[in-house]
Amino acid sequence: MRPYSLAAILLVAGCQPGAPTSPPDGEASPVAPEPAPAPSADRIASSGRLAGEYRVAGVDGQGIDLPYGIGASISADRILVSSDCVRLEWAYRFAGADLVTERTPTAGCERGFNEVEQAIADAFDAATQVAINRSNGYEFTGGGRTVTLFTQ
Repeated sequence: MRPYSLAAILLVAGCQPGAPTSPPDGEASPVAPEPAPAPSADRIASSGRLAGEYRVAGVDGQGIDLPYGIGASISADRILVSSDCVRLEWAYRFAGADLVTERTPTAGCERGFNEVEQAIADAFDAATQVAINRSNGYEFTGGGRTVTLFTQ
């Protein structure tokens, strides 16, 4: 082996990164801050983006299978759900990006809610945000509940 070959190997080995060095006593090691979560581009925080006529397609991750359709009409400050003869209504507003709903009395038939209608009422009562999901549906979520609407 030639003498300069051994020297070249030692020189190259000395240029390799070694074990990380720790900061001097009493100093904190530099830590890169975690990136803040990106805001959802699909989250809705204005009533102008919600106004319209919708079909209620699902509640709590389940499709709706009834012999009649359930519709929702959303204005600048009201959500009205019509299911057969049952009507449910909420006043709503946005507090920053958070949705705030409050159920309001409305005229409808005298029968009680079926299981699906009750789940829809509970989901809108608990809703704290609304976003457009991957299927282009409007998904109201909060309190572990969801209700999904599609435009008509």
